[in-house]
Order: sequence, then structure tokens, then C-alpha cells
Amino acid sequence: MRWIWRPMAALMLAALVLAGGSGPAGAEVQRPEYTVVSAEDGFEIRDYATMVVAQFTMRGTYRKSVTQGYLRLERYFLGKNTVPEPIEMTIPTMVRNDLADGWSTMFYLPKGYRPESAPPPIDRRIRIIEIPPRRVAAIMFKGKLNEFVMRDQAEILEAWLAARGIAHRGDFTLAGYAAAWTPEKWRKNEVLVTLK
Repeated sequence: MRWIWRPMAALMLAALVLAGGSGPAGAEVQRPEYTVVSAEDGFEIRDYATMVVAQFTMRGTYRKSVTQGYLRLERYFLGKNTVPEPIEMTIPTMVRNDLADGWSTMFYLPKGYRPESAPPPIDRRIRIIEIPPRRVAAIMFKGKLNEFVMRDQAEILEAWLAARGIAHRGDFTLAGYAAAWTPEKWRKNEVLVTLK
């Protein structure tokens, strides 16, 4: 039965990440810390504290790259590393198109981890990166997630910022918070971009 379980497990995990979730239903899961500077009709300006993320980047389609990214990062969080130390899973699942490099899937490491103290990944394509404090604009929306939704929401967020004369860095990132079994109309998603 093992040969059946592995494809089924991969399919379930793929559905989870493509829907924007990363944890069991009802579980309390850590999220990055931030302060809301301003809020307006589904948009927010936020100040984020320093965070450390595990990032996997792969060239290919959104679905294939993000599914592989999720599976490899999940193994990392489960402790399949040079130091077998499991890490508590976090939300959101974050996805960014790094253009020439492909699609990057990222998970925030729980508070207290630093790049030098995080377990070294066996998979050399996983990078542990520290993101310094920054101001971010976010658009919040519900529904499914894919590269087309990401593009459309990024365009709406960009227009909202342009109307207010706010410059950004163009690093649009998709963030999904809901589990795969959550009905689309209740799924919480965001697109974020760093401000200059």
C-alpha cells in the first residue's frame, strides 16, 4: 500500500498548498508579527518585524513548482535535515515569482530562529533567509489561488498604491492562510508587496 499512499499524500499536500493552507483545521499556528499602520476597504499598510524564512525556488509552472516547493519545505520542517530537528509549521504559505529563477515557495520560521541557528537543510535548493524589518502593502481577498489570481490582485494593489503616490519594490508575494477543505468563499488570502 505504500506505493499508493505516497501519491495520495502528495496529492493531498498539493491541494493544501494550492488552496493556501499549511496546518490542520483548528490548530493554532504561528504567523509573522506585524503592526497595521493604516487600513482601507481590504487594503492595509503594515510594518513587519524581522523574519526568517525557508525558501525553495524552482523553474516550471506555478502548480508544479509550488507543489514541489511545499513538499520539500514540509520535509525540512518535519526534521529531515543534517540536524534532525523538527520545526513547528507556520502560516501563511507564501509564493513569489522570481522571474528568471522561477517560483519561490516560502514558510516563515517560528520566532527565535535565526539563519545560523536553523537546522541546515539537506536539500541545497532550500535557503534560509533573514528578511529585515520592512513596510508592506497588502490586499486581502477570498477564493482560490493560482498565478492568474495573483497577477490580477497584484494589479489591483499596484493601482491602489499608484493612486496614493506610494512606491513599491515590485516583489509581489501571494500568501494563503486557509486549509484546502475550507470553502473558497471563506479562504483568506493576500498579495503583499514591499514599499520603498
